Amino acid sequence: GGVDGVFGSATAAAVMDVQRANDLRVTGVIDAATAEILGLATSAVPADSPVAAASIDVFPVQGRCGFSDTWHAARSGGRLHLGVDIIAARGNLVYAVVEGTITKVYYDSPGSLSGNGIRLTADDGTYFFYAHFDTIAGGISEGVRVQAGTVVGTIGATGNTSTPHLH
Repeated sequence: GGVDGVFGSATAAAVMDVQRANDLRVTGVIDAATAEILGLATSAVPADSPVAAASIDVFPVQGRCGFSDTWHAARSGGRLHLGVDIIAARGNLVYAVVEGTITKVYYDSPGSLSGNGIRLTADDGTYFFYAHFDTIAGGISEGVRVQAGTVVGTIGATGNTSTPHLH
């Protein structure tokens, strides 16, 4: 779509393509090895960054979307936002980003922050918290093993949000 100054989902997807093509760890984050291939000046990913050691196999959202990196942004009650948001149309499919096990299912209820969602845990213990689903896909429940790319739900605005997105 051209240069817009925003490191959004399309840019992250392009970075992942470069990483795959060069047999690098696929993270969507420009680490030193990726920066070298791209001919960019490098700077280290902060050691305390939650994405420093995480990688995904499949982008989690179907179709066009936007990305908002609001990690540690202030929230009500003195909370910090412990995630990033992928903005997409209500009803778009949400995919498992890695092979793993559904270790928690969340259901929308009064006062719920997350609304409908899941926790997907990879074999190495890394987990991915998905929130604000409109629907949880059929067959998705605690203990179910999924492959990367399995449909786990649909984009919604349940819980403490009014904007359809994946947290």
